[in-house]
Amino acid sequence: LAGKVAVVTGSGRGIGKAMAIELAKRGAKVAVNYANAVEGAEQVVKEIKALGNGSDAAAFKANVGNVEESEKLMDDVVAHFGKLDICCSNSGVVSFGHFKDVTPEEFDRVFTINTRGQFFVAKAAYKRMEIGGRIILMGSITGQAKGVPKHAVYSGSKGAIETFTRCMAI
Repeated sequence: LAGKVAVVTGSGRGIGKAMAIELAKRGAKVAVNYANAVEGAEQVVKEIKALGNGSDAAAFKANVGNVEESEKLMDDVVAHFGKLDICCSNSGVVSFGHFKDVTPEEFDRVFTINTRGQFFVAKAAYKRMEIGGRIILMGSITGQAKGVPKHAVYSGSKGAIETFTRCMAI
């Protein structure tokens, strides 16, 4: 991935952190995105720069649930690194509980980040990529399952990602 530029949303911890570090190990310059936890993102940037293989990284704040912030994130990444080749849309939130207890606010919280956020991150990245760019959207096995108890909202949000990813690919 030498010479490639990647953005990983939600990369201050967990799976996003692991993706960002692995991309850097393989030679990519990495835009580490965070919504609130700047300390985690700055730590990931330090870890990437400490790899010693010439890796470069920078932290970028954006709440992917906000379309304007997603657009600005991609603009800032291109302004900083000169281009965008790879987008790993990893940001997400969880929600577990019986569907009878789900409030409209909880439903909107989950779908705003997990589904709407990923869709508009992909769109923003796509507009800034050359031919051959890669967009990776994080789903969940629960989005493919025939049913997982107390996961209606979370699983639904992830199932939608799988469906629109297939449509985007055609």
